[in-house]
Amino acid sequence: MSSTYPVASSRPYIPHIRSQCGTCNLPLEFPVPSPIPSQGTFLRVRCCKCQTVYQHAFYPGQLPQGVSAQSSATTQSTNGSSGPSSGGRRGRKIGTQEKPLETGYYDLLGVPIDATTDDIKKSYRRLAIKHHPDKNPDDPHAEERFKEIAIAYQTLSDPALRKKYNEFGSKESAPEGGFVDPEEVFSAIFGGERFMPIIGQISLARDMKTALQEADEAEGEEGKEVKRDAKGKEIISDEEKARREEKEKKANAEKAAARAERVGGLVENLERKLAIFTESATGPDDYEVTNSWRQICQMEAEELKKESYGVELLHAVGFVYVSKAKHYLASNQTIFGLGGWLHNVQGKYHVFSETVSTLRSAIELKSVFDQIQAAEKAGNLAPEEKKRLEEQAAEKGLQALFKGTKLEVESVLRETCDRVLENPSVPRGKTLLRAVALQILGDAFVAVKKDADSHPEESEYVRVETKTSRERDRQRGH
Repeated sequence: MSSTYPVASSRPYIPHIRSQCGTCNLPLEFPVPSPIPSQGTFLRVRCCKCQTVYQHAFYPGQLPQGVSAQSSATTQSTNGSSGPSSGGRRGRKIGTQEKPLETGYYDLLGVPIDATTDDIKKSYRRLAIKHHPDKNPDDPHAEERFKEIAIAYQTLSDPALRKKYNEFGSKESAPEGGFVDPEEVFSAIFGGERFMPIIGQISLARDMKTALQEADEAEGEEGKEVKRDAKGKEIISDEEKARREEKEKKANAEKAAARAERVGGLVENLERKLAIFTESATGPDDYEVTNSWRQICQMEAEELKKESYGVELLHAVGFVYVSKAKHYLASNQTIFGLGGWLHNVQGKYHVFSETVSTLRSAIELKSVFDQIQAAEKAGNLAPEEKKRLEEQAAEKGLQALFKGTKLEVESVLRETCDRVLENPSVPRGKTLLRAVALQILGDAFVAVKKDADSHPEESEYVRVETKTSRERDRQRGH
């Protein structure tokens, strides 16, 4: 059926945001600003009826349908800056406490990013009273604004949540699937929470996060002119050199403090665990207590092996426990401590071989990435081949990460065991019992096998240690 209406004129669609004048209460709308502002920004709007200029608090939920995705991308790229980024650069992946990924919650509360908890609390109380829905019955946005202020306060007043917000932003600005925290990923992949009392928080994850932050900061300075000498080396001023040295010094001090805190906690946990044996045994050859302690250790190992990378981590932890216990016992029970010297040499060789293995894994991973890059550059990389190489890279990447994690864990545990076995305030007899208990615990960890494993597939270390354990029991008359 043909229409009798004339041809309608049209114009490009311009998204608008609904609002209401704070003076004459007229419902109105205004165009979406470009670039889209960050959450909590106060926009100045002129009423089309009374011409009064009033403030409108902006939130992503006010955007018309179809503009939300643009909002997230633009908001993320403009937070922490006065305008859109040059070259279409995306926002930082992980913010820092000094340079948060976004500042919407700070803007909403009207406080600087370094505000104290008291400053945040005072601002929240003032804004909560001002924007409470009961005090603004004619403002349709009052309830929404009040809720946003409460969310901002709850986030920034909690130190842990504030740290997360500074690094990864709010839920509204997160990309699909959310942000990925390397520390949480590492904890989940390598051992989970149940290994935390044994190995602590893996610092390799923290180093990766720092590297991502520094890479993004460097990316943000790509347009900055860099002066270089004839050999291509960057020329920096004395002030910049001092700033970098101070930054590195501060980072190293923070790493040292974090490691000391980690080792201190692990020492307390290990001493408490070994006390089950040391406080009950009458001596190193107490059969009943030894047998009971061994069963406790085996039960713990069977439970821990169910965790992600559980068997591999137990073998790494057990190796350190056994080697450190043997080193102490050999140093104190052999002539001139020659046995301890031999175990010390073996331990250093193990560290060297593990370091070489870790470097080899990293080189293999780089080789796969080089293959992918070369094939893509040549333009002859078939989708099937690309998928195969990416899967290979993911597998080798995980292997390299675990080897690096293992190297770190063993280093931390060696220091932990030294603290437990070399405490001058502990009587020699009790330290001897600690070493015996530590070796039994290590033996139990090393002996675990994956459910599908058979004896021929066990590592040489597992077979040797199991055999040594049986020989030691026979010598003790067990």
